[in-house]
Amino acid sequence: MARVLALTSRLPFPPREGHQLRAWHLLKALAQRHEVHLLSFLRSDDDLAAADPLRAVLHGLETFPIPSEHSRVALGSALARGTLTRSPFLAAKYASSTLRDRLTTLARNADLAHFDMLPLMAHADCVPAGVPVVFNAHNVEHQLLDNRAQIEARPLARTFLRGQVPRLRTFERTACHRADAVLACSDSDAAALRELAPGTRVHTVPNGVDLEAHRPSPQPPTGAQLVFVGQMGWFPNRDGVDWFLREVFPRILAARPDAELVLVGKAEGLEIPQALASRVRLAGFVPDLRPAVHAAAVYVVPLRAGSGTRLKVLEAMALGKAIVTTTVGSEGIALRHDHSALYADDAESFAAAVLALLDSPERAARLGAAARTCAKAHYGWDAIGRDLLGHYDRLLMSSTTARTAMSS
Repeated sequence: MARVLALTSRLPFPPREGHQLRAWHLLKALAQRHEVHLLSFLRSDDDLAAADPLRAVLHGLETFPIPSEHSRVALGSALARGTLTRSPFLAAKYASSTLRDRLTTLARNADLAHFDMLPLMAHADCVPAGVPVVFNAHNVEHQLLDNRAQIEARPLARTFLRGQVPRLRTFERTACHRADAVLACSDSDAAALRELAPGTRVHTVPNGVDLEAHRPSPQPPTGAQLVFVGQMGWFPNRDGVDWFLREVFPRILAARPDAELVLVGKAEGLEIPQALASRVRLAGFVPDLRPAVHAAAVYVVPLRAGSGTRLKVLEAMALGKAIVTTTVGSEGIALRHDHSALYADDAESFAAAVLALLDSPERAARLGAAARTCAKAHYGWDAIGRDLLGHYDRLLMSSTTARTAMSS
C-alpha cells in the first residue's frame, strides 16, 4: 500500500460537475489499494457537511479556501499576476501559502503526488525530487481557452482571453514536462498534450459512468421533450445553449410547436428569448438528474467548444437515451453517427436530426439501446479504475526501483 497525496481544485463530493465526478471516481479507485490523503480547495458552493462518503474512502481530508473567492485583494493580486507576469490567471487564482506549507510537509513522506486539474500544477514544486507526480488533465486547457476567445463577443473579454492563451499554453507545457505521468480523458487530448510537450508520458484514462446507477427506464418517453444537462457557469455549456436557443430551437418549434426544452443544472444569468420562454423549462440543480433525462425523447448536446469527454453524455448513454450532438459535444467518445447517436454541427442539420427522432420513436429507441451497449463496452468506472491502478502500480514500481538503486 502506497501513500498517495492528492490535490483537487474543489471538493470532489458531492459531485455536481463533470470534473468532480472524474476526480471522485479516480480517488475512489486509488483508495481501494492505497492510502490517500486529500488536500482540497473549497469553493464557496461546496458542501463540506455532505462529504462523509469522501471521508469514508480517504485516509485524510484537509480543505483550504480559494483566496480569490473570499478577498478582493487576493482576486486583484491574481488578476495582476495573470496579466503582468507569465503566470496565467487560471493558476494565479489558486495561490495559497497555507496550502503550499501543508503540501510541502506531507509530500516529504508521500510515495506519489496526484494533481487533479492543471492550475494545481503551480504547486508541484513543493513535491521533493524522487516522489512521482501525476497530472490528471481534464481538458487541453489552452485549446479550450483559445476556442472560447474565438467566439467571445465582448471586445474587452476577448482581448483578455487572447492574452491569456499563450501564457496558459506555456504553463500547460511546463506542467506536462514536470509530471512523471499525465492522465488524459481521450486519445485526441493525449495526442494534443504529446504534441505540446514532446517526451511526456501520457496515458488515456477515459471518463466513465456508474452503469448500475444509470439504467434505461422500462417506460419509453412520451411527447416531444428535449433535455440538456449542464450548469451555465461553464462557458462551453453556456455558449452551446445560447446557440441552441438562438439558432436551433426556433427551427424545431416551427415544425413541432409541442416541443419543450428542459435545462437541468444551475442557470444563473441565462437569458431565455421571450418568444421561446413558454417552451423552455429551467429545472435548476437537481440531486438526481435521471427522472428528467428519462422523461426526454431526445438528449441534446449542442456544444461548440471544449475538450475532454463529457460525463453527462456518458450518463445519457448508460440511460439509453437518443442523443443528438455536435462533433465537439461528444469528442473522444466512441459513439457512431446514425448507429448510437446523431451528429450535426450546423443549426439546420441539428434541428433536422432532433425532428427526425421526435417523428420516429422507434429510431430513437434503437439509437438509445446502441448508446447503452457502447457505454457498457467502454465506460464502466470499475474497468477504468482497474486500468488506472495499473498505471499507478507501474509508476510506483519504477520509482521504488530508482530509489533503491540510488541508495545502494
